[in-house]
Amino acid sequence: MLPIPRLNRIKAKTRETDVDGENPALQLLRRHLAVLAPGALADIGKLAALLAGGWHQFEGTHAQGMHAGKLARMEAAHGEPPLLSFTIGRHSAMALGSTRAELQRWRLDLRRLQASCIKDREYRQLRQRAEPVKTEPMAAELAETISEGRADERLKWGHDGTVRVVLTKVFPYGYMQTIAGRRKRFRAALTELLAARG
Repeated sequence: MLPIPRLNRIKAKTRETDVDGENPALQLLRRHLAVLAPGALADIGKLAALLAGGWHQFEGTHAQGMHAGKLARMEAAHGEPPLLSFTIGRHSAMALGSTRAELQRWRLDLRRLQASCIKDREYRQLRQRAEPVKTEPMAAELAETISEGRADERLKWGHDGTVRVVLTKVFPYGYMQTIAGRRKRFRAALTELLAARG
């Protein structure tokens, strides 16, 4: 078992040796970039594979839920030693029904072993956007149904004559943010129409 002072010296030295290129994964990455001309980088597949091996060595690489496995989606790589930048398409919002992927720009300093993510709110449309919905006609139709006391799957009638609108029946599916906006506009229009009817 090593004495504690010796352990501390080893921990302090680890970062230094990485910066000097002694870490095997980073050494391979630096060698690969050293022979390339500054500017746009073409062989992104090889670059992503090399970077994935040393991804954990950089500070800041866990930001935005990022990990080495997502580097396979790297694009628009650009090198200006010791800086490397690239774009990653993030698909997390699509799991919630979004039609767009967020584009994140990453910037790595290979000398300082620091990484930063620049979120500039760029998106790529991957699926067709939902058609716009006019909520006013829908609200008018349901207001008439309520006024006439008719049964409808979108309504829950109470024994005392009160009624509750089941918004999940009005807008059953879609991207959460889109659905939330539609429900809000529909609720406002319906409230106004019912108030006018007394």
